[in-house]
Amino acid sequence: MNYPFLLKFSSITNLSDARYAAGMWADFIGFSFDPSSPSYLEPNKAKEIAGWVNGPLLVGEFGHQPKEWIMDFVNAIPLHAIQIPSDYGDATITEIDLPIILRVTEATESPLWKVAKCLITSDAQLADILKTRTELPVLFESPDAAVLNDLETYSGVAFCGLPETSPGTRNHDEWTRLLEKYMD
Repeated sequence: MNYPFLLKFSSITNLSDARYAAGMWADFIGFSFDPSSPSYLEPNKAKEIAGWVNGPLLVGEFGHQPKEWIMDFVNAIPLHAIQIPSDYGDATITEIDLPIILRVTEATESPLWKVAKCLITSDAQLADILKTRTELPVLFESPDAAVLNDLETYSGVAFCGLPETSPGTRNHDEWTRLLEKYMD
């Protein structure tokens, strides 16, 4: 299935969301490995979920953790791409030799933009600004799928995973309603 935009599912914490994302032909599935994030996922759990998913690139979503920390996760899962903040301070992060998705919180260009595969932001106004400042795909991410009404206005969208009370109980109707408009 080809959407007119890149599709990412971020902060996945359960198999239901991961399998849904793969079934909807997502380009990326992200697991948060930033311990300060409420969506932090233990690497063994991410590896278990990843074992049941085929298709999307598996993205490790990190904060400002050291490159060695990130490498441990890259090797343990294994990951296909990493997502880091655009102000990540260690330029040697590119030695990991995986595609980089940059989380952008302000319109100031960082040196990592030169090596990034795409940019991601959860600020709609910033997404609009970034679209005019770079040729990189800009993914707009929202925890509220209802905010993502007209998906074609973005070169990429990211839905945020949600917790489930017990395995298999997540309702994906809102995501499906939005994506069905673009299915061919």
